[in-house]
Amino acid sequence: MSPGTSKFPSYSYLKNLITREKKIIEAPSGHAENGVDWFYPEWAADARNNRPIIVRDTDSALGRYNQQTKELGLKDLARVHGHLCDGLVIAYVLLKAAFDHLFNDGIVDRTDLQVVTKNSPCMVDAAGLMSGARINFQTLRVEAQLENIFIVQRISTGQTIRVSLNDGVFPEETDRLARRIRAERAKGNPVSAEDIDRIEELHDQLSKKMLSEDLDRLLTVSELEDYKFHFNDLYVGRGDVINKSMPR
Repeated sequence: MSPGTSKFPSYSYLKNLITREKKIIEAPSGHAENGVDWFYPEWAADARNNRPIIVRDTDSALGRYNQQTKELGLKDLARVHGHLCDGLVIAYVLLKAAFDHLFNDGIVDRTDLQVVTKNSPCMVDAAGLMSGARINFQTLRVEAQLENIFIVQRISTGQTIRVSLNDGVFPEETDRLARRIRAERAKGNPVSAEDIDRIEELHDQLSKKMLSEDLDRLLTVSELEDYKFHFNDLYVGRGDVINKSMPR
């Protein structure tokens, strides 16, 4: 230790050490870290519907199945997506419910899923991260007309689950205010700080509801028989020429 310095560690050193050790305790190998953070409030961390999913992937770009599993939690999604919001929470709760029906052992095989999702930043990010489905793999279909619905199919078995938000769960005030804010910004008009504060408050209220209430009150899960997954509807066979050589 250099002359003139204290033989005792500084407060900042101890604080950083405790924080680092706390994270190690909270997130051992393979486990999701769920501690409160500036972007991840206590009401989310402690919520009863916020439990990580357990996933299995492959060892490498050309590897075999992992011999171990790992957890993926809501905080992981918030970190990658950029923030915690009602859309991300809705997607997390709905997709987890679908996975619970598709994987009896509780381990989500992220090599074996294809998903249909609403065209929203939150839904698309959650679907890709939680399921392993990707647009470039043609396993993630994005549909603009879907409203808080996911269709999740296990590729190896064909089993398909449709999970949707129940009517009345998404508040009308939230929908109205969000549409008005988007419409004003699309015109190039400013919106007030009060409107932004209010929509964030409403979003947090919905997130708390999704993370705390009984799932039966929030969502509906159903199985789709003989569902055929189509990546998109842009390319189809030409139907107006199929009978061109038929006799008159």
